[in-house]
Amino acid sequence: MPKRKSEGIFNFNEQVEEKRKPNKKRTKTAHKNNKNNKAEEHFIGTKELPPINKKRIEKIKKEKIKEKKTKEKEIAKLEKKQAKLRKKRKNNLKKAKLTEKQIKRNKKIKFFIKMLILLLVLLGLFVYLMLSPIFNIKNINVEGNSKISTEQIISISGIKKDVNMFKISNRDTKNAIKQNPYIDKVEIKRKIPDTISIVVTERQASFMLEHGSSFAYIDSQGYILEISAETLENKIKINGYKTEEENITPGKRLCEEDLERLNDVLKIISAAENVGIENLITSINVENKYEYSLYLDSEQKTVYIGDSTNLDTKMLYVKVILEKEKENAGEIFVNMDLNQKNPFFREKV
Repeated sequence: MPKRKSEGIFNFNEQVEEKRKPNKKRTKTAHKNNKNNKAEEHFIGTKELPPINKKRIEKIKKEKIKEKKTKEKEIAKLEKKQAKLRKKRKNNLKKAKLTEKQIKRNKKIKFFIKMLILLLVLLGLFVYLMLSPIFNIKNINVEGNSKISTEQIISISGIKKDVNMFKISNRDTKNAIKQNPYIDKVEIKRKIPDTISIVVTERQASFMLEHGSSFAYIDSQGYILEISAETLENKIKINGYKTEEENITPGKRLCEEDLERLNDVLKIISAAENVGIENLITSINVENKYEYSLYLDSEQKTVYIGDSTNLDTKMLYVKVILEKEKENAGEIFVNMDLNQKNPFFREKV
């Protein structure tokens, strides 16, 4: 007798058994599908491809060729446009260069016009200064003179009052004033509106040359300043010079040989100053540059110093001998090689 299902009670064993039973409908359907799939697979693997559509291919080729030509045209247009731009830039650069040249030329023209205007202004100012009575000379001043009088300098300068100061030539005025042997340097100053100042530097007489029965005054540079019958106080006489008598003229200079010996005289005076006996020297004989001799009038002594070497040592010996032989007239000899011989004094008999 079959067991009845208990209503409302879940039977797990029955459910499992039902699942285990094969489903005939599902099995048949699956088998049918497998057959169909195998048939389709067999059909796909064996069937031929459809025929090629040549018109479509040609159309595609034409389209590609057309696209290529279109691109080439676009590239050509672009290149042409770029070429035009390059040409335009080049033209612009040329125009810019032309503009720079024009600017430079305009600047030169403007500069020339300015200079021309300035020149015209200066010319007008010059004409005004030359013609205006405002600048007529009312005062002439002289500075730096002691030997030459103010009146004498004004006279030789050629400057006159009531003459326009800008008509005065500085060069001509200086040359005129320098004709006086005592004048070494000249400077002309204009003081607006009516004053001229003449600033001079005078030469100073340093030595005397015996010139016949008179004396020629010279400065330390060998310029002959004046010929006079009077001697200059405390000025050394130079004897034995080589300059020709006709050249002993105020304004001229001693010859080259005498200028060299004058330079030695200055060294001798400097060495004598170092030991304090320069004021005792009355005259110097320069006839032989290897045998210079000094005469000391107040000491009644002649000093033979030889050439112009080792002067400081020679003057020291002279000073010592002068102090030792103060009361005796005679000659002092320091014109030897002091390393081998000693200086000596020879009394006048």
